[in-house]
Amino acid sequence: MREFVDLKTINHPHPGVIEEHGYLIRDRKHLFYASYLPRGGAGRGIILVSPFGEEKVRTLRIYVSLSRALALLGMSVLYFDYYGDGDSEGDFADASFGDRLEDIKAAGDYLRGKTGMQKVGLLGLRWGATLAALVSREMAPEFLILWEPIIDTDRYFFDHLRSNIASQMILEGKVVKNREALVEELEAGGSISVEGYTIDGGFFVEARKNGLLGKSFAYDGKTLIIQISRNTEKIRHELSELKNAFGSAELAAVSKEFEWEKTETWNPAPAELFNSTFDFLVRNGFLQAGTEPA
Repeated sequence: MREFVDLKTINHPHPGVIEEHGYLIRDRKHLFYASYLPRGGAGRGIILVSPFGEEKVRTLRIYVSLSRALALLGMSVLYFDYYGDGDSEGDFADASFGDRLEDIKAAGDYLRGKTGMQKVGLLGLRWGATLAALVSREMAPEFLILWEPIIDTDRYFFDHLRSNIASQMILEGKVVKNREALVEELEAGGSISVEGYTIDGGFFVEARKNGLLGKSFAYDGKTLIIQISRNTEKIRHELSELKNAFGSAELAAVSKEFEWEKTETWNPAPAELFNSTFDFLVRNGFLQAGTEPA
């Protein structure tokens, strides 16, 4: 596949990219953001939507590399932390599922105001891709890019409870509450700790039921769904169904060049994933090929 930018140049800040950090305000809540703007001006803008919990922490550096690469190619990029997460205001347990959707919309409004653009695109990884798809119905982004979206959020968040059980084994020497008991506690309005994050029952219930399984979408803008897996020969059925749920979507498969489950390998700029994304943007007129500054 064609290489659109020298990925070695994005390991460090580039003179062709203006990097800024600050806070945007959404309903009196301060959300941390990082923006990456082409020094020569931009033709399009994009919002990066983060995964959940530790998956976000493990893959953040990939978003930094992607942001620099996109800015070098002439696109304005905004990354942000959800309310209660990262460097944003608030506690993780206080942020509802609805807060995450409102945060994405606020980030879009902020980038439009900052750059004067009328429309921006959305790109999300894992649960961030799920949220981007869900909010597309209200936000109507110019384009939508979904990297390995979580389709069955009911199963995804149920499986997250395993880390709480592992902690029980360390602290108690046995399983005091199995996953079913933890779910019952959350559905009754309680909260539990998962990988160091306090998850509120209200968030857990809403996040589980707001998935992509079996949904159809009114959004008919250009959409790219990328399967990230070790086997690129076979497309998973659930992703094929998701493609059919959109009006104008395409589906691609790339090798798994990085990990979100652990941090044993280091690849801040997965070339196959990045170039597949750039190819989609160029083919559909959202990026101009060959715009990288010297």
